[in-house]
Amino acid sequence: MAIGWGTGNKIWEGSRLVNSHRGISTTEGYKYMVLIVNHDRSFRKLLYTLFKNGGGFHSCVEARNGVEAIAKTKQLLPCLAILDSSMPEMNGFELARELKAISPELPIFMMTDENDLEVEKEALSGGITAVFSKLDDLSSLVANARAVCGIE
Repeated sequence: MAIGWGTGNKIWEGSRLVNSHRGISTTEGYKYMVLIVNHDRSFRKLLYTLFKNGGGFHSCVEARNGVEAIAKTKQLLPCLAILDSSMPEMNGFELARELKAISPELPIFMMTDENDLEVEKEALSGGITAVFSKLDDLSSLVANARAVCGIE
């Protein structure tokens, strides 16, 4: 899916105009939008495919880094953000603080490279909604995302 940016809050997805606010669009069928933030293109695409094909989310937006994620969050106000914990320049913890400053009610899921209880404790105490390992079955990530966003 190609996403282009228009002026103001106009967002083009292919040839469709999508004018979003908190993941709810003025075009039919775009009620839930997830923001996927990861510096690894192949992992971003994997998550994108999972959410688009079976997650009940109508729109997925990708960001390669924290700067892109902040800009897209300000413009699009997604209903969920999924962050990589170990991005260069701005890690997931720093980005989560920035996103919470923009949108305090935004649910944030963090992806880690391993199962580490200390990282999970730090994330949850920092306002992150849930922590998932990239090594685990990612269907639980989608199921939890659906629950947090109220998708039946």
